[in-house]
Amino acid sequence: MTPQTFHVLAVCTGNICRSRIAELALAQRFADVSEIRLRSAGTRAASGWLIPEEVREIAGYMGVEEIRTRRTKQVSEQALGDADLVLVMTRDHRREVVELNPRIVRRTFTIRELAGLAAVTRDADIISEGGGPSADRAARLRAAVGAAARRRSRRRSPKQVTVDDVIDPYGCDRDTYARSALQLAPAVEGVAALFQRALNLGEGE
Repeated sequence: MTPQTFHVLAVCTGNICRSRIAELALAQRFADVSEIRLRSAGTRAASGWLIPEEVREIAGYMGVEEIRTRRTKQVSEQALGDADLVLVMTRDHRREVVELNPRIVRRTFTIRELAGLAAVTRDADIISEGGGPSADRAARLRAAVGAAARRRSRRRSPKQVTVDDVIDPYGCDRDTYARSALQLAPAVEGVAALFQRALNLGEGE
């Protein structure tokens, strides 16, 4: 972590579908915000895995103009420690990465969980975490994560334990890819909305 930069690490299992799309969708959304840096990794990334055509279709559905072919990356303790926000796709991923680096527990969320918390996190909450208009962009973004973490501590556990998860479509039929996309797309939008609100707190200063 560096003071003037806000690092986001998206994590899924293979770093082929869910985390890759989340990384690229958010990177494209905030391409003009130099402080936001996006990366992705997998808890069990394997070299040589190909990106299925269905993944490209999901990416297109979410407005991602290009899904680059690159080597999958295995998540590491160092990469987790460098991140200001770790966005995982399931509660199992959260458990795995927190076991790997316990220091990240407060800044690690499933992407659907954070999207839900964003909806109830107020601007006043972000400001109280140090994200006021006089703070720089990276500080406001970190404050938004801190505010969401405080909201999580007051959140009731969901009745359905999988409600915070984005299902893994890899190797499944197109209906499963579609279901995964319908879970991931609004979650990305919810997280993006939280980022944008934090950034907007400094406009006009």
